[in-house]
Amino acid sequence: MTVQARGRIPAAVDLRLVPAVVLTLAVCLAIPLIPYDAALLVPWLLALLALGATGLMTWASAAHGQDQGQGRGRGQGRRRGRTMVITSLAAIALWIAAVAAVQAMGDRAPVRDSGWEDAVAAERPLRMSGEATGPAVLRAGAFGESWHLTVTVQAFGHPSREIPGGTEVVVSGGRDWEGLPSGTAVCFTASPEAEGATVFARASTAPQTGSCPRDAGAPGPNGAPTGRDIVRASVHQAAAGTVGAAPQLLPGLILGDRSAQDPALDESMKTSGLSHLSAVSGANCTLIAGAVTMALRSARVRRPVVLGAVLGVLVVFVIVVGPEPSVIRAAVMGALGAWAVFFGRGRQALPLLCLAACVLLWWQPGLAGEPAFQLSLAATAGIVVAARPVEQWLTAVLRRALPGPVAGILGAALAVTVTAQVACQPILVGMTGEFSAYSVPANLLAAPLVPFVTVPGTVAAVLAVPWPGAAAAVFWVVGWPAAGIGWIASEVSGWPGALHGWPEGPLGAGLVVLHVAAALALLWLLMRWERSRPARVRRLGLHGRPRPTPVGRLRWSLAAAWTTVCAAAGSQLGLVIAPPSGPLPADWSLAACDVGQGDMLVLRTGERAAMVVDTGAEAAAATSCLDRIGVDRVDLLVLSHLHQDHAGAAADLIGCCSPAEILYSTMASTPGRGVPAGARQPVPGETGRAGDRSASGYWVDWAVLEADPGAAHENDASLQMTATVNTPEGDYTVLLTGDMEEEASRALLGQEMLPDSVDVLKVAHHGARNGGVDVVRAVDPALSVVQVGRDNGYGHPHPSVIGELERHGPVIRTDLHGTTVVSLRDGELVPTLTGARAPEAAGTGPAGGDG
Repeated sequence: MTVQARGRIPAAVDLRLVPAVVLTLAVCLAIPLIPYDAALLVPWLLALLALGATGLMTWASAAHGQDQGQGRGRGQGRRRGRTMVITSLAAIALWIAAVAAVQAMGDRAPVRDSGWEDAVAAERPLRMSGEATGPAVLRAGAFGESWHLTVTVQAFGHPSREIPGGTEVVVSGGRDWEGLPSGTAVCFTASPEAEGATVFARASTAPQTGSCPRDAGAPGPNGAPTGRDIVRASVHQAAAGTVGAAPQLLPGLILGDRSAQDPALDESMKTSGLSHLSAVSGANCTLIAGAVTMALRSARVRRPVVLGAVLGVLVVFVIVVGPEPSVIRAAVMGALGAWAVFFGRGRQALPLLCLAACVLLWWQPGLAGEPAFQLSLAATAGIVVAARPVEQWLTAVLRRALPGPVAGILGAALAVTVTAQVACQPILVGMTGEFSAYSVPANLLAAPLVPFVTVPGTVAAVLAVPWPGAAAAVFWVVGWPAAGIGWIASEVSGWPGALHGWPEGPLGAGLVVLHVAAALALLWLLMRWERSRPARVRRLGLHGRPRPTPVGRLRWSLAAAWTTVCAAAGSQLGLVIAPPSGPLPADWSLAACDVGQGDMLVLRTGERAAMVVDTGAEAAAATSCLDRIGVDRVDLLVLSHLHQDHAGAAADLIGCCSPAEILYSTMASTPGRGVPAGARQPVPGETGRAGDRSASGYWVDWAVLEADPGAAHENDASLQMTATVNTPEGDYTVLLTGDMEEEASRALLGQEMLPDSVDVLKVAHHGARNGGVDVVRAVDPALSVVQVGRDNGYGHPHPSVIGELERHGPVIRTDLHGTTVVSLRDGELVPTLTGARAPEAAGTGPAGGDG
């Protein structure tokens, strides 16, 4: 039995303001990224184009009026009418974008005049004064756990230079940053680095409360907690007695405060595709507004009163959570989503959404570059356009097995979740380069639980300060569905192949386009179903025969839509199904182990023996790689330096493989810290051999080029070595660079300490920009190896480094290719993908760190 739509046939979708939103978003994204002189021309160019479009619209309107007055041909009148409509839409879009461009330039000009952009481009440590604008969040990385928060920097440098209006910087630091209240004035030193329009900074000092000394323009001391801080602290305290993961999840599910989530739970939420639930989003606000709407409409309250109540509840929500731009944005989007779903006004809500987005971008053009705004806009657009037909279809299906009211509630909740997830998927892929294979089923499982947390939890948050006991009682009840969401995240993230990398380059872009096209095709099919109704009378032709149903163009449209949907589903399935691990070639001689965000290179010295250079941070990843390639004896273990991502698993590797010799390098200021027993520091010019030349035909001759214990930074103390890998087919050279950064490498080149050419280059510092490209150009490698973790949060490897490497030869990247082995055949280096991958946790890291 087919499912039929019910109710009145909905109106057509109003798309007239969509071009304005798209153009305004593009302009606000481009202006911070393009050169300043070019950016100055953008408002003028848009204004000139807008004037031209306005003039053309005026002419077309006048001509169209004359045609109608003189009774000219219908075809010419239609053409003039279409011209008038197109030019009017173009004029509106151009004028709106021009206003946003002026505002964006107004935001950028003071920041540039202060010298901030040049200081960030230099990537040198800076003293900064600013104000913390959010709670510090704990994340795991290659150096262990670090704290991250956003700081509005208002002054920098020495002597201090003010930034009018301030600029946001994402700071990562140690435990000293834990518990820093929002609104606190801080002084600190950090190394900034720009990634697109976002500036990350790794703190090298602890934050000092108050303004920096002798900074006249910096903010003054302000350690008093804000109202939002008091509410959040009360919610944390009231939720502390709940079950399972609820104490960690409730602050995020209700207030968007993720500071209570530990790294393991945070990673599980991301891997399962549920991380959007623990943020203040338009979808959450939609559920709150929807609950109020359904409760009042069930009591037969008139629609204007319901609308006023919804707006009042959202205002209270903004006050409780904190009137920040992101919260106001979420409330606006949530109100529009509720208008679309629960009032059945999706077609009318889309122009309002477009207008609201344009107004928000006029107010703060920087929102265009914030992932939260992009995701919220996409999710709300999906809800506004598609949630109503999806909800109707789901409700019609669920009514077969459930009572009508239950089916309606579940259908609405599932529709909001599914449409938001599908709409956000292209943006999530672009942000992370990965997608969760089980995000849709995970969201379907979690969606019925979300309303039972968000709605009563918001009420409890309001009660948390005046009546903490009552709030704790409510939290104890809603803690059960919150714990259920945590359980779903933990279980789903543990399923095989939960997280997959998205292809790069033209293939990845093509798949994103296919995904968008399939979503639009599915939306068209749903809207067609929504507008269809069973015929009330039988259509008859001549002589009483049944009249045939029109075919042709409709049949081809349906076929094209279903073909697009099936092609997108098939491509997603192809990415989810992992390819079988390739057979390990018997003649492998080098292995780049995927140990996440870290280094581990294996050079073969015997049938089941090897020289191992670095171990990565995760013991399981290191030992599993050796098991995969069949190595159970280590003739030489080299620790290029003692950072966790290079030597963290050394003790476990020593325990399993008992290296015959251990070499290491480190700064003189850190003697003995993390040094394995029996290890020694080599000296420049020292040479040696690993392996028995006569036993198997595999051995490695190595030489130390530099080991500088006097380096100012641990990265620059990295061992610089060459290794000649000897195989039955011949030999080739490998340059091992550790994490040495650009200035130290340039000094080695100036002293002519590096070889003129090598066959394989182990790229320094995971391909980070501060590793430089001078060494690459000097040694001209035939093959390069970049050892880096997937979704590492540091921005590694940098596109400029990869671009330079690819000009010299093929590039092996462990984040894309996993564990890869190399064989020498007929004088050529032949890589083989083994299909082995590091555990997901090993590939993470905090944004803005240097890795």
